[in-house]
Amino acid sequence: MDQPKGPKKQTLAATGVVFLMIAALTGCSISVPSQSPPSIAPSAAPTSYAPPTIVPGHDAAAVAGAPMTFEAGKTLVPGVPVGFSDVLGQPPQEYSQTPGPPEWNLVKNNVAGQTQYTNAAGCQVAYWIATNQGPLITHGDDKSSTLELMKYLIPSVMEESLPEALLPWVAEAGKAGPLISFLSFGTKAGKDVMASTVWGRMLGSADTSLLVSLACPTDELLAATTPKVMAKLSVAPPSN
Repeated sequence: MDQPKGPKKQTLAATGVVFLMIAALTGCSISVPSQSPPSIAPSAAPTSYAPPTIVPGHDAAAVAGAPMTFEAGKTLVPGVPVGFSDVLGQPPQEYSQTPGPPEWNLVKNNVAGQTQYTNAAGCQVAYWIATNQGPLITHGDDKSSTLELMKYLIPSVMEESLPEALLPWVAEAGKAGPLISFLSFGTKAGKDVMASTVWGRMLGSADTSLLVSLACPTDELLAATTPKVMAKLSVAPPSN
């Protein structure tokens, strides 16, 4: 496969790359390849008739209501991006107690597709969206495409070290609903390195890559924080 055009690919050991991902949460940035669409020669002036944008026969509600497995990625509308929904910045919804401040503090809000939060325990969570992912996409095979995405970010990673993980697939984070399949990569805490997990998913039909990263000072804190984050973060299905 040809190397994707875009940010310079760094040849680092897997742990080093994940450390770079963690560093990104505190000010640097992770580069997800985003290809510029090819230039198109000027065409004749459009007619006054605008064709409908809804794909005939596409049932958005059915797609949103079913698990977004790797195989199900083919049910998405071609070219329609998929995004995230989060309620990380909202106060705890424990009605038996007086509402307190939100656990997560917003650091960056959709800057170049990236949103970041931190909490008082020292954990850092971020998520990214990138489109125009053509060089990494194997059409009709989201799992292979997701593997290519993870290999792009972590060049030395082995496929067997990328277990499948499930994240919420609902329009409103915090609500019950089906799940979406990702591949994940984790590292243990070490000297000057936080414990971390990175989740990635390529949606080939939607031409969208999704990444989530969570880092905490200890392995135990990461394990305890992960389900709390997933209760307030989701991948939101497109509405049409």
